[in-house]
Amino acid sequence: MIRRLSIDLDFGTDSMIAVGRMGWDSARRQAVVEWDTNFVARPLPLSPLLIRSHVGLLRPGSRGFGAVPGLFGDSLPDGWGRLLVDRELAARGRSLTDITDLDRLAMVGLDGMGALTYRPEEQPAPEAEIDLGWFEHLVPEIEGQVAADELERLRAIAGGSQGARPKFVAQLSPDGTRLRGHRVPWEPGWSPVLIKRRAIGDPKGMVEAEAAYARMARAAGIEMTGVRIMRAANGEPFFVTDRFDRIGGRRLHMQTVAALLDVDFREAMLDYAELLKITRVMTRDQRAVEQMFTRMVFNARAMNRDDHLKNHAFLMDPTGTWHLSPAYDVSFSSGPAGEHTLLIGGEGRHPGRAQFLDVAKGAGIKTQRAGEIIAAVDDAVGTWADYADAEDVPTALRSEISRALAENSTW
Repeated sequence: MIRRLSIDLDFGTDSMIAVGRMGWDSARRQAVVEWDTNFVARPLPLSPLLIRSHVGLLRPGSRGFGAVPGLFGDSLPDGWGRLLVDRELAARGRSLTDITDLDRLAMVGLDGMGALTYRPEEQPAPEAEIDLGWFEHLVPEIEGQVAADELERLRAIAGGSQGARPKFVAQLSPDGTRLRGHRVPWEPGWSPVLIKRRAIGDPKGMVEAEAAYARMARAAGIEMTGVRIMRAANGEPFFVTDRFDRIGGRRLHMQTVAALLDVDFREAMLDYAELLKITRVMTRDQRAVEQMFTRMVFNARAMNRDDHLKNHAFLMDPTGTWHLSPAYDVSFSSGPAGEHTLLIGGEGRHPGRAQFLDVAKGAGIKTQRAGEIIAAVDDAVGTWADYADAEDVPTALRSEISRALAENSTW
């Protein structure tokens, strides 16, 4: 069991910035952070909505991210990543009741999402080459008896990634044909990417649909990283997207809105009106506010109802300047009980133009400008069939989405 971790910021520059030390409070069963004295003297705004002072110890303000403060919650693997960590430790004889979030952070180590790093790390050697066929073969077997060394390889390439779908992070070769481990030293021309397979219960075509949605979102004015589809030898498609927390060999500090608020994204209730206010506070940029408004309209029109607080994020550079991250996890989703995870002007089931304009007014977006954004989104979503054709979305799924988008346009 890990008892203490050193926390640093690694922006991919010449030196690491010591942030502090994280220890385990056995009595409270929670992580406690002691700030580094040099960081206290010259702090960076790592979590500006929650942490205003670096005096004293930092403890979790809630159980939003289990046993760690929200600042470090985005480093914890969840969904697929957590499954792999816990399965590997169990395969090595560890009791699940004894595994702590410090153990999980140690297994994320130096190469998690964003710029935060944790030592000592528990990581195997970098993967020189990654075969999609190997990953594809193991995914259906993960609920069974997978050997500990295979679990270790799967966990290592997951890189602390989030979400329920099977995924890993890697580097893509300049010609777009080969993959290697994300821990291999970066070389010019290689692209840091995140790669997702459809979940076992997903219908066929969800990968193609997400790629089509990325095209459609970009046409609507939404900032997206580059996406493409790669296929395993058996033809199974994988969704590949450039990582926005990596720029070549450089790294950016990342905080999802869930981490900024230290809340459990599965339970938190929020309205986009509040999310736009958070965007203004974090970025002080009206263009970012309009961008978030555009994403809200698109999510409503395109029925991306899985728009929870871990699916919105901000990025900080080494100067401490924050900006809105590109959009991600944008795809067709009917949402929990047929509702958006986030409310839109107080409406979760049938949000439309009236709610859009109400949110715009509260965010200081003029009615004419809001109308232009809504029109641009409607134009893009109205040509869904073109994007579906470009990515070969199967007919049945394409038709299901078409019907939903047509209904949404009437609200």
